[in-house]
Amino acid sequence: MGKDLKGKELGEGIVQRANGTYQARFVDKFGKRRQKKSEKL
Repeated sequence: MGKDLKGKELGEGIVQRANGTYQARFVDKFGKRRQKKSEKL
């Protein structure tokens, strides 16, 4: 489980980067690993 900058648990595959943005990693239905970056959770 990933954590935000304050140490709060965010969920499976979600992390907060040092610049404050969030990044989520997941496997799509075709088995390819994907990642999304966003300023909002």
